[in-house]
Amino acid sequence: MRTHSLPMLLTFMLMFILLNASGQDTTFIRKNAIRIDNQYTLSNEIYTLIEGYPLIMVGEMHGTNEPANLVVSLAELLTKHADNVQVGLEIPSDKMKEYTVNHLDGSIFSSDFFARKSDDGRASFAWANIIAKLNDNPRVEIFFYDINEGDTKDINERDSLMYVKVKRRIQEHPTWKTITLSGNVHNMLLPFRNKAKTGRNLHQDKDLDLRGKVLSLNHIYGEGSMLNNFGDGLRLHKFDDSRSNYAKAVSYDNYLMLVPSNDKMNYTGFYFTRRVTAAKLVSEK
Repeated sequence: MRTHSLPMLLTFMLMFILLNASGQDTTFIRKNAIRIDNQYTLSNEIYTLIEGYPLIMVGEMHGTNEPANLVVSLAELLTKHADNVQVGLEIPSDKMKEYTVNHLDGSIFSSDFFARKSDDGRASFAWANIIAKLNDNPRVEIFFYDINEGDTKDINERDSLMYVKVKRRIQEHPTWKTITLSGNVHNMLLPFRNKAKTGRNLHQDKDLDLRGKVLSLNHIYGEGSMLNNFGDGLRLHKFDDSRSNYAKAVSYDNYLMLVPSNDKMNYTGFYFTRRVTAAKLVSEK
């Protein structure tokens, strides 16, 4: 079963909602933005900000480098403070069998998911390097939770099944920190088009008891490019959102900002990078 990108009109509408109408004014941003000087080495101030969240969900527009880099940095920051971490990627486990058997760097890039041409930008060096960079960290385990061939005939069940897979991993390691990376629709805490997505299902799950303890982040950017599919095939797209409140409020190149958890926000935090850069596909190396 192939997973499909959102239709182009819906995708651009969603981008407008997420990037321009998320309700954060410049005063709130100035007071709450935590500056990130180095995307690859996060500070203890960031650790203090995130340490109380057992589940951190990073959402992205596919085909970008920065959210993947954040996942690595978050995992390394947490393990530096003696936390055990499991990192889940929106990838079908059946397409990563070569890696799950061998756990070698070469088997990451030669696995079916990365070796074959991507139709949505996920099969990039950015995502492959998450696995490669964390592969030798004894406090990190990688898992894959997108649906496999034969899991369902109804694509509308995808988020429900991904939720079950992530839930199972959390239950296997209840004292560990869990970080996931997915498209930014899947980690929404509110229903999208009247359907609960993976993030909402996890947040509402009574067994896990994570209500108010899910850090769901969306990547916000000023300007740059991404290799994405907006319904017209995988193409390089350029964006300029440098006049948004997120870009104008502070002069920081990068920052992390949390918002009060409530029932009216899709996310509980935002990761801002002034530049967004397109991720190169592994199949085109």
